[in-house]
Amino acid sequence: MASVTFDQVFIQYPGAEEPTVRDLNLEIGDGEFLVLVGPSGCGKSTTLRALAGLEPVSQGRVLIGDTDVSRMEPGERDIAMVFQNYALYPHLSVAKNMGFALKLAKMPQQEIDQRVNAAADLLDLGGLLDRKPKDLSGGQRQRVAMGRAIVREPKVFLMDEPLSNLDAKLRVQTRAELAALQRRLRTTTVYVTHDQVEAMTMGDRVAVLNEGVLQQVASPKELYEEPVNEFVAGFIGSPAMNIFDSRLPGEDRYRLGVRPEAMTLVRPGEQAPSGWVGLSGTVELVEELGSEAYVYVATEAGRMVAKVPKGLVPQMGDSSDIAFDAAQAHRFDRDTGERIIPSHTR
Repeated sequence: MASVTFDQVFIQYPGAEEPTVRDLNLEIGDGEFLVLVGPSGCGKSTTLRALAGLEPVSQGRVLIGDTDVSRMEPGERDIAMVFQNYALYPHLSVAKNMGFALKLAKMPQQEIDQRVNAAADLLDLGGLLDRKPKDLSGGQRQRVAMGRAIVREPKVFLMDEPLSNLDAKLRVQTRAELAALQRRLRTTTVYVTHDQVEAMTMGDRVAVLNEGVLQQVASPKELYEEPVNEFVAGFIGSPAMNIFDSRLPGEDRYRLGVRPEAMTLVRPGEQAPSGWVGLSGTVELVEELGSEAYVYVATEAGRMVAKVPKGLVPQMGDSSDIAFDAAQAHRFDRDTGERIIPSHTR
């Protein structure tokens, strides 16, 4: 195992006018599970590929442990990569797929068998070792790809959207298994996804990128509760945070951010709690989730969403104010997007 460091890294493709990744400074601890997340084209996969040695670094250094690997070939970096398409050899059995890299390295067959069997036990693949990939489900193939990485006992696991080909139910199950597995192995892991729910449920820390620039790296809880800017606030959370221009006295330079669960609906004839601000509106959409619902309300400040308990769900077309506690709302600078931290909390 080892730490990973990106030290003032720029990555620019030949012929490109701008770098894909700019001035990346990021420390990943030994044994940490770090998730890189952001919208398509933000540079997260490019960052992972640079760590793997599949993309050259234009400026800066990439270190694994204390070793500068920036100019090393991929095979010299002691990493193992898991891709979204599994990349299994169709003509080889599960056991031979898992042990293929070890065989290339001319490891004794007895040791290969020991490592393959140990990984198969860990991944519940013991009864599948003689099967070919075509005889496996998507989830089983993904576990084989994980097993192929595990048997190498690398310093770092790199995972590029490894669950994106699974259906929704299997994806939830597999991400829980994968996170639990990493915590048992304690191998440093860098995981790329565009799915912020996946990022928030798996990572020890999450690094949010946008347009090649690292926005924030923090625990999932801190990202959710203390986003550094409007982009992170709007990207993290599902449904997204309500963000709108402030109409409060003296706050013309702010945009306000309020999570759906911090919003409440106020029916005609009712009053908002003391100190809360209400916006008049009409219910546009209701997303029923069983025990609760998300209610979307069209207001003069834009469309807002509130998380509502099961028994309080209105009908589409109903008139309804949507209210929030102004003192608890996030405030973002209208020009820079940075979150304004009240002086009494500093």
